[in-house]
Amino acid sequence: MQKFSDPCIKTGDFAKLCGTNKRTLIHYDEIGLFRPARTDEKGYRYYSESQFDVFFTITCLKELGMPLKEIGAFLEQRSPQALKTLLLEQQEKIRKEEEHLRKIKEVVETKLSLVSLQESLDRRQTILPEQELFFRAGSTGGHIFLEKTPEEYLIVSDPLHTNEHEKIIRTLCRHVGYCNKHDLNAGHPYGAMLDVADLRANHLDTYAYFFTKVISKPEDHPFHIKPAGDYAVAYLMGDYYDSKDTYKTLFDWIDRNHFSTGQYSYKEAVIDELATASAKEYVTKISVQVFRT
Repeated sequence: MQKFSDPCIKTGDFAKLCGTNKRTLIHYDEIGLFRPARTDEKGYRYYSESQFDVFFTITCLKELGMPLKEIGAFLEQRSPQALKTLLLEQQEKIRKEEEHLRKIKEVVETKLSLVSLQESLDRRQTILPEQELFFRAGSTGGHIFLEKTPEEYLIVSDPLHTNEHEKIIRTLCRHVGYCNKHDLNAGHPYGAMLDVADLRANHLDTYAYFFTKVISKPEDHPFHIKPAGDYAVAYLMGDYYDSKDTYKTLFDWIDRNHFSTGQYSYKEAVIDELATASAKEYVTKISVQVFRT
């Protein structure tokens, strides 16, 4: 590009070309961060085409959160090596920010999938009003779905196998704290695993594990693989804990259809307090793996 011997770009024109405003350029000049190439005897500022890249770099660094004072310190001591060091530092910062945004994206997509599941059930209920799809507290009415489920990875709590309330709460708090500490929350509410043998013995408050579902196979964390396969599924609307009648109907259906089962039942929220203020509208998914005998 031709280099002009005399800087001739006026402040307003330079500001427009750089996507900023005159006030910003004047402020940068006043604090010594970015000065015009020339100021005439009347105080008018003029910039050179060679300053575009410098201003663009200042803007990028500022958008990355770098304070103007630090940007100014770099510009005063600029060198190829200093530039390389600065860019490597910013590259690592961008990588961390991208990872942070990726996790947020996972949470958003997970929450959307749960709401979409609720919407699909509502649409089906509208199409088949005579068939009650949801189980409700104190009612055996509801539909059992046979769903094919892919393999899923669950971060699990310490083993419980108890109905002792205080131990259950302590274990849940440790599990939630662990997942938060290690940034393992992908947007799924925590769930619970209950042993089928306990449920068939009507021990509905005996928990085996708490779990948090994650997107990919975890490393260096305690996890359980929820096997791929067919699952008998019931959707409970209302109180998460009032599941006695739902489980009775679920196991009656399993036995009537001559299925054997996996070891655990999985309880997980679809719609919870994040989506509705009414506990009567909570939706819990209850699933048990089944096999043809």
